[in-house]
Amino acid sequence: MFNDIIVKNFTEPVFVGEIPEASEVIELGNPVCGDRIKVQLQMEDGRVSAARYQAWGCATSLAAGNVFCSHVHGRPFTELLAIPGAEVDSMLGELEPSQHHCLEMLRSLFERLQASLAQPR
Repeated sequence: MFNDIIVKNFTEPVFVGEIPEASEVIELGNPVCGDRIKVQLQMEDGRVSAARYQAWGCATSLAAGNVFCSHVHGRPFTELLAIPGAEVDSMLGELEPSQHHCLEMLRSLFERLQASLAQPR
């Protein structure tokens, strides 16, 4: 069963697509289930000015890509560096045990973004 967050982000994705000359690309996959998410970000003036994703896998993985992009789009780097793990853990709502791998993927997206932002630019 899918919660309302997953249904909305899977059926009405706002951020699906590509950014041809993205400043940042984050790509990850789950070797067990085969799900993959590729996020492209445009970084300008200390913020994420555009965010797009492509995902292959289950509905929850596709929703996770949209949720990630919706949370980073337009936000300054300083805010993104300060997002606590507990906030990330609640972004997909309550999940079935079979969907928890998608939460791990969402966590990894934020961890990779934060690691990239922590590097000198």
